[in-house]
Amino acid sequence: MKLSAQVRLAPGNSVAERIACLAEAGYEAVEVHSDAADHLDEYRSALSAAGIPAMSMCPAGRSLDLVADEYSQRRRIDQTRRALDACNDLGVTALISVPVRGSLPADTVAQDQADSYVRALEQLAPHAEAAGVTITIEPLNRYEMHLINTVADGIAIAERVGSPSVKVLADVFHMNIEEDNVPASIRAAGDWIGHVHFADSQRAHPGTGSLDFAAIYAALRDIGYAGSTALECRMRGDPAEALRQCAVHLRAARG
Repeated sequence: MKLSAQVRLAPGNSVAERIACLAEAGYEAVEVHSDAADHLDEYRSALSAAGIPAMSMCPAGRSLDLVADEYSQRRRIDQTRRALDACNDLGVTALISVPVRGSLPADTVAQDQADSYVRALEQLAPHAEAAGVTITIEPLNRYEMHLINTVADGIAIAERVGSPSVKVLADVFHMNIEEDNVPASIRAAGDWIGHVHFADSQRAHPGTGSLDFAAIYAALRDIGYAGSTALECRMRGDPAEALRQCAVHLRAARG
């Protein structure tokens, strides 16, 4: 498992400076956002200079949220295909998908939204397979999304799609709110887990809250997870120093 962090968490005046900061702080990979598709040469050059890969891509904003009206969904599917192509170009193997955010709108049926999301993923799965990218469905806690809150909810969607390129993201911050036991949920999910996000219990960087990252890493080892564990969190204090401290904490937890 590679220790990773989102490029946006690092200080710097350019992509190259931010990625170099993460490499110097001890991170072995990075997570980019989908707007990297507009700056592929810059990212390729920065990654090569730092000597670390980009392993995952997170949506920049809501442009890839796939549950929407028919016209908007067609556009969002096209934008997701472009993101998959950018992943392929950068060597990224996991594209994160959040279907919708917020509470259930009035006069809307959640099952209709789930069906719409499945149809969109079914259209995208062949493109993902050809690009060598896994679309990872991200459950969010109940205060941020009404549709998919637990890893099991995400697996239910992935099972309906039935593609090896559609799996689930385990975000331990959201899991700490929604799951009875984070390591147990990881073990129950097994190889459905295609990507992992790290933040501590209060969404600050690991080592500042109450989550047991050694137990989480043990569960990930038990299921044979071999991807990256990417920071998606707030950094407390000086960002560069916090990134270094977090890397030390997580390396000790990983063992």
